[in-house]
Order: sequence, then structure tokens, then C-alpha cells
Amino acid sequence: MTHGTSLERGLRISKVRLIRDGGEFDEYEFASGMLNILHGVRNSSKSTTLRVIDYCLGDRDNVTKALGAAVADAYVAVTTELRIDGQLYELSRSWAYGSMGKVTVNNEAIAATEFSDWILDVLGWPNVHIPLGLNPATAPGLTPLSFRNTLRHIHRTEESWIGFADKEHEYVRRAVTSQLLGFVRPRAADAKGQFDLAQAKRSLNEAEAVDREVQQSTGQAVSAICDSMQLPPTRSMAQVAEARRTVTASLEAVRRRRQELTRQIQNTAPAHEEGSETDTPAGYDGTLTTRYAGLTRDLKLATDNVAALEQLHEEHSRSAESVRGEIGRMERLSASVGIFGNLPVRLCPACEQDIDPTRYHAPDSCYVCYQSVDDDQRQRRAQVEIRSLKSELTDLDDVVTRTLADLGAARSLQEEFQGNHAELAQQLNDERAAQLAPFVAALEELAAQIARLEHKLTAFPAIEAIYQRRDQAREALGAAQQVVSELGSEPAPPPHTGASPMVRCSTFADRMNEFLEEFRGDAWLDRDVSIRHSDLTFYVGTRPWDQALGAEAKVLFFLAYSYATLFLDHDLDEECAFPGLLLLDNPYQQGIDENVVRRVLHKLAQAARDTGTQVISTQAHPLRADAKASRVIPMPRVYAAP
Repeated sequence: MTHGTSLERGLRISKVRLIRDGGEFDEYEFASGMLNILHGVRNSSKSTTLRVIDYCLGDRDNVTKALGAAVADAYVAVTTELRIDGQLYELSRSWAYGSMGKVTVNNEAIAATEFSDWILDVLGWPNVHIPLGLNPATAPGLTPLSFRNTLRHIHRTEESWIGFADKEHEYVRRAVTSQLLGFVRPRAADAKGQFDLAQAKRSLNEAEAVDREVQQSTGQAVSAICDSMQLPPTRSMAQVAEARRTVTASLEAVRRRRQELTRQIQNTAPAHEEGSETDTPAGYDGTLTTRYAGLTRDLKLATDNVAALEQLHEEHSRSAESVRGEIGRMERLSASVGIFGNLPVRLCPACEQDIDPTRYHAPDSCYVCYQSVDDDQRQRRAQVEIRSLKSELTDLDDVVTRTLADLGAARSLQEEFQGNHAELAQQLNDERAAQLAPFVAALEELAAQIARLEHKLTAFPAIEAIYQRRDQAREALGAAQQVVSELGSEPAPPPHTGASPMVRCSTFADRMNEFLEEFRGDAWLDRDVSIRHSDLTFYVGTRPWDQALGAEAKVLFFLAYSYATLFLDHDLDEECAFPGLLLLDNPYQQGIDENVVRRVLHKLAQAARDTGTQVISTQAHPLRADAKASRVIPMPRVYAAP
């Protein structure tokens, strides 16, 4: 099954550029339809150039891990020019702040996490999700089959020469193989259908378990609540609503009865107007209330009188103390006049000249100015003031004595009124208690009934919540059953157009065997490669490839695998994910003979020329290149070993 080979389809690398801080750059150009050999000694950036291409194609690692510390220090950005189905694109990665997690495509930044979706869309490859496991029915989830998954099969690094890809899960390997061979869409759709159905069945099992638990516990919980609350048994929301209405009606009836009883009590109260004996119930002394009101007024007046007398007594006592203090001050003043009168004057108060107190002066004259001196009038004035104050103090003492007598009488009257008031209040309370006694028991019973009914009402929200949970569990069960039914009745995906998976696997295996034919009995076994289309297991003879091959033969096996991918567009159809590109990092692996590698590279070069594809390989060994099918690119720069 062949068709015309498209020279434009797939990926082709045109140019790789490593840019320094000052704007200078190292640049390498690549040709299509041939083998491009990056030749140089160790640490001359051969593998780095392939990693730059890989980094520009959406690698999410940081630049140091992706390209190495030496490159990260020497450059500030890298660029890869490539053609996708003939259309030219420039992919750039910069490790400037804010740009490290992005791929710039023709000056438009795309997050590295979104690059796979973009390039799958441009390539026209299927963008599908696959189960996270070999068995879709037991897989925990789905994961995208990204462009990076397929890129690992066409970029053979030094770590992946004896495996399909480095650290690749088997379910991813099968998905990539089916994508390369062109039947990933029906396989992914079928796997997703199995996964969705299994998930729906798991959800159904969970819903059934919840429904069983809820159905069993609902009756028990509701019965327990109804028994404890003395409610009628309820088995549905309608019965709960009916029971609520019954309890509410009973509660309203009890409240109305309490209101009627309250009105009767109010009508039983005696008339407050004096002389209205016709309104007084039989056996009730209507004068008690009037006497109690009058006694309350008298008690208030007596209390006010006591307070006024207490205040008056306090004021008179304070005045008497003030007068006593003034008398004492005047007496001290009078005594001090006599003391200071005998002190001699030694300094003139006017001119401040010294005065001799011993000089002669008449006994009845001043020895300062020699004027005649009479008896001290200040002493006489002080005695007059003292006599006046003592008279005032006597009057205040009389007033305080009378006030104390009045206060004692007022307090006695107040105590008498208080005793009468308490006695009359007790009589009034006894009379009222006798009148209200018939109603007390009824009021207490009504209050208890109201409390019980209100407590019953609090149970209905809990019962409703239990039934709602039961109904929700039943609805969830129905929804889960419907999902399972719909998924189980979905029509099978339409059969894949074109060649069947068996034919596609056989065609790919034939192309691998064509490559290996030259090496039979030498580096390769005398057995053919076959692919089981059901699980995409590669066999060598009758045994799986990884059990039948040693290390050298595994390298040759994957070189044949890579060779076959160059013919996908030629051998199959447009459903296959045709890369059109091979990146081979140091094919001299696992002790394989150098002559074998040279023959392999020659076959790859011829295949690239025949199919219009592109192969880029690194090698340190000299190789005589075919000018028509190969191109050697010397690597001039050597980096220090890490």
C-alpha cells in the first residue's frame, strides 16, 4: 500500500542558532533529503546541537538541565528554524527572566505546556488522550498523548539506544506506535470508551453501595426519632408534612387556650377604684389594694423626711466643726501676738539700719520711734471674736441636738410604715394567690404542652434531611445507571479507513526486515521482526524483542525502527504521524562494529534521499561521506568537560 511521497510533509530542520549576550551567534545549517553529520571531537557541542533542537520543540526542563551548564553560561538564547509541511517557522527559547517557560514561534510566545497542542495541530497529528495503564478498565485516569512522546521515538539520545525511549511507560509506547502507524484515533477512542464505561461502572457501584446504606439506615434513624419524640411513624416526605401540620395545629390550639386562660386571670383582678364593690369578686377584700397604695405613699414621705433630716444634720455638724476650727485659730493668733510682742527689733523696717535694743527708752514708749505705747488692741479684738464664735457654736450645738431628735422620730415612723407595708403586702399576696390558685396548675400544664409540641417540631427538619439524603442517593443511582446504559449502548466507533492495523504493522515490520537483511548472520540474528497488532508487541522470531536480543542487536533493531519511520509516508497513508526527521545521537553504541555503523548510516542516507526526509546524526569517528546523500558539518568549538 503505497502512494506518492510528499517532500513537504513532516518536520525538516533548516538552521540552528546559539546566540551570545553581545549578539554574536554560532549557526549550523541542515539540508533535507540527506544525512547531516555533526562531526567533531568530544565536547564540541554535537549532542548539544541536537538538544537545542529538542529544547526548541517544547522541552519543559530548565536550560541548565536541558542543555548543560556550559551552554547556559555561554549563550542567552537558542533558535531553530524548521519547516512543518513546507511552512517555515522560527522557534526560539530564551533564558531571560520571564521567558524561560515559553517557546517563541515567529515572534509569538507560547507556553511550553501548550506547545504540544500547537504543533500537533500544525502537523495534523491526532491529539488524543490515552488511559494511564495497559488496561483501560483499571486505569486511574487519562493523559494526553503529547508531541514530546512521539519526539522521543525519532530523537534517539545516548540513553535510549536499547529501548524505544528513555524511561517510557509501555502504555505510552503502544500509543506512540499506533500513532506512527496511523490507527491511534480508533484505538484511543475505543480505550477511552472502555475507560469511561469502567469509570461509570465504578461510580454505579459506589452509588449502589451508598443507596443500600442509606435505604437501610433511613428507616432505622426515622423510627428512632419518631419513637423518642412520640411522633407517628413516617415513611415519606408527604407523611412528614402531614405530621408537621398535625403538630402545628395542636400547638396553635394550646396557645389559644393559654391566651383564653390569661384573659380570665386578668378579669379576675380586683377593681382599683374605691367604692366599686360591684366589680370585686366574692371573697376578695377590695380595700387591701387601696390601703397598700396609701401606705406606700406614707412610707415614701417618711423615707424622704428621713433623708432630708440626715442631710440637715450633716450640714449643721459640718458648720459646728468649722466654727470650732475658727475658734482654735483665733486662740492661737492671740497667743502668738503676746509672744512676738516681746521680741526686740534689730533692723529698721524702713531703712534696714541696725537698731540696738539695749539703748535707753522709756518703759511706756517704743524703743524704735520712742512714741507712747498703750495696751495691745489686737489682743482685745481677738477676745471679742472668740466670744462671738463660741456663742455661734452654742447655737449650732442646740440645732444639731434638735435635728438628731427629729431624725430619730422620723426613723421610728419610717420603720413603723415599713413593717405595716410588709404586713399588708403579705396579705395582698395571699389574697391574690388564693384568687389565682385555680389557674396555676392549668397554666403550668399548658406551658408543658407547648414545650413538648415545640420540641417535636424540631425533629421534622432532621427527618426531612434524612429523607432528602435517601432521595438524593436514589437520584444519583439512577443517574449512574443511565450513564452506564448510555455508554453501553453507544455505537462502536466507525471502522478506520485505509489499511487495517494488521496490514500496517506488517508493512512496518517488512520495512525493518528490509533494513536488517544486509546484517543477517553478522550483527543481526537470522530471524525476522514481526509486530502483533493487538498489543503492538515487537517480536524477533517467536520471542519478544527485548528477550531475544543482546545489546548490540538492540542498537541495530532501533536503527531499523528509525529507518522504517522514514518510509511511513511512502508505505502507508496520511493517517500515520509521519515525522520525516531522525535525530541520532552517537550511533556508535554498545560495542557495535564501526563498519556496521558506517553501513547503517549509508542506508539511512540513501533512505533520506529516496524519501525526501532528513537525518541528523552526531559522530566523532571520521566518515567518508557520499556527497549526494550525506553532508558533514564540522563542529569548531570545544567546551570544557564538566
